[in-house]
Amino acid sequence: MFKRWAIVVGMAVGACLVLAFAALSLRPDTASPGSTTLVKKVTPAQQLSKPTIRLEHDRAQAVPSSSTVDDYPALDSLSVEQLVDMLDSQDNEATKRAARKLETIPAEAVPALIKRLSETFTDKGGKFNKLRWWCVNTLGNIKDKRATEVLVKCVALDEDPHTRWRSIWALNVIGDDRRIALLKEHLKSKNELERFNAATALSTMDVDDGVKVIEETMSSSDTWLRWQAVSALGRVKSKETLRLLVGCLKDPEDSVRQEAAMSLGRLEDINAAPALIEALGDSKSGVRWRAARSLGQLGARDAIGELIKLLDDKDATVRGQTAVALGDLGCKDRDVAKKVIQMLSDPDRDVRSNAAMAISKIGTSDDVEAVNRALANEKEDRVRSKLERSLRALKSLSG
Repeated sequence: MFKRWAIVVGMAVGACLVLAFAALSLRPDTASPGSTTLVKKVTPAQQLSKPTIRLEHDRAQAVPSSSTVDDYPALDSLSVEQLVDMLDSQDNEATKRAARKLETIPAEAVPALIKRLSETFTDKGGKFNKLRWWCVNTLGNIKDKRATEVLVKCVALDEDPHTRWRSIWALNVIGDDRRIALLKEHLKSKNELERFNAATALSTMDVDDGVKVIEETMSSSDTWLRWQAVSALGRVKSKETLRLLVGCLKDPEDSVRQEAAMSLGRLEDINAAPALIEALGDSKSGVRWRAARSLGQLGARDAIGELIKLLDDKDATVRGQTAVALGDLGCKDRDVAKKVIQMLSDPDRDVRSNAAMAISKIGTSDDVEAVNRALANEKEDRVRSKLERSLRALKSLSG
């Protein structure tokens, strides 16, 4: 009996050893030089997919492909080129560590980052490119003017919008005066998109040279381009801007009308108020609440009557943003205050949060008790914090 069991156990152990050996033989120890993994297009707020490390064939030492940061060699032992490689790592935490390390050695890092941006610039298709985005981001954090020219090139020519947007940010952070002249050169391009990209970037610098280019794009059949044009116009205080944005409140696309309502608020021009008041009746709630918000920002007290009607809107965001707008406008109507206090018990957290913020401006010291009750019943920390601030503001009114 004992021999029989010994044979069975021996066979089992042998099988395990064979399987273990096979698994070890299949495990990849390093990334294949030049290997890549396709990355799906994502929004800037989403986590990145996991592209493998991109290594050139002439690299002397490969960086291990690892699932944890601890498995990477000490950053101090890596060359600048290898640190740049890590910006395309499948491990996002490793990417961040490499970027932070590069930021501490700007003299060496900036030329390497510029070189890599130039090398990868021929990638086509408009797909998100993690390596390029992180090169741009790191250059922006370093704030070195040597990066200006390649960043302008990314703004005007890169087919990935994520990289373009981050390049605009980097240029503005660096603040090199040359960036405006360099971008204006791209306004002369025969390529429509190149001209538009340059004009959009100039709008972030409140330079109106590109307004004509932006206006041309507003007639595009591409909804995304029209949206970008409207967004850009809201940053340029040109004589033509108000007229163009008011016209966009009639655009057939909801997203364009929404952005027009927001951009009109950013213009700080009270002459936008009549068009925004009309937009309060838009069929789409996204347009209504943005119009309400902009009217509050503009100080358009003539809109108070129409805004009060929106406190009964079926859409929660419209109700909440309208309360905030009425507070910004200094509305002290007691019926409005009572309605906003009722909103403090709304089932929607955002409505309660906005109402809590608004009541300090709309209410009086007579509302302290009602706000105290709302505070006692509130479970959300964010709403409680706003209620506490409003409570202090209302109590100060009685002093």
